[in-house]
Amino acid sequence: MKKITLFTSLAALAISLTLSSCGNSSNNNDLPKDAKTFLSEHFQQKEISKIEETKMQMDYNVTLNDGTEIDFANTGEWESINFRWNEVPASLMQTLPVSINQFITENYSDKTIHKIEKKFFGRNDFIYRITFHKPDEVELSFTKEGDIISDDPTGKRLPSSAKAFLNKHYPDKAIIAIVNDVDGDYDVRLEENTEIEFDRKGNWFEIKIAKSQRLPGSVLDLLPKKINQYIENNYPEQFIRRIEKKSYGYRVKLNKPNNVELSFSKSGDFQRIESKNTENTDSNSEKIE
Repeated sequence: MKKITLFTSLAALAISLTLSSCGNSSNNNDLPKDAKTFLSEHFQQKEISKIEETKMQMDYNVTLNDGTEIDFANTGEWESINFRWNEVPASLMQTLPVSINQFITENYSDKTIHKIEKKFFGRNDFIYRITFHKPDEVELSFTKEGDIISDDPTGKRLPSSAKAFLNKHYPDKAIIAIVNDVDGDYDVRLEENTEIEFDRKGNWFEIKIAKSQRLPGSVLDLLPKKINQYIENNYPEQFIRRIEKKSYGYRVKLNKPNNVELSFSKSGDFQRIESKNTENTDSNSEKIE
């Protein structure tokens, strides 16, 4: 009986050690083809010291012998590169849009890059985020085409009321980008496809979310109670995907299959159905008596 118990224990230990080592190696062959090509093109003089498979083996974290860390998606596409204090390969910078290199040369030539990231906020859409070393730790955000979005992706220069709004209603969502338009408004894009627009004073006037998301209860509480009650009574299976504050009151868009847009007064009284089309115009409005 003791022999069986000992054998079982040794077998369990062997399985445990095997499993624990599955997600950690330094073998280049463990990487997708595109990741191996990327490393050979831009880090050919470096050796891999560690490869970790993360998120249920859906992506890879590669550490080079100089401490550089690179995150790859399961497709082999690079998503993040932490250079620490190492030099950024010129060949890698050349893969970025020309306008990004020009902007950095013209405005931050005295700084060294600490990190380059691709921040995805849609299935096929992403922005570049470039972080410089301390003491400034400046962060720049660019579209994938290379247009500057913001040098304030952490929201430091947002009006205090906008910061308070985000801290109260979206404390756990990271800011992906902040776009300042010609009117001085702020278009704040959060992770998971949440987008909030603030005026120059920091007052919100539009909130949009992805179809897979839900508005926080605290945001719904910002609406007059009549609006939430009307939607609950007439569209019990729907949820709000967009809220706009208008001069007359509120415009609310519901999710599919209806895609209904409803207009309400400032006090929350129902006014009319704007449209059931994806793009809406007042010419399509229908008043309900």
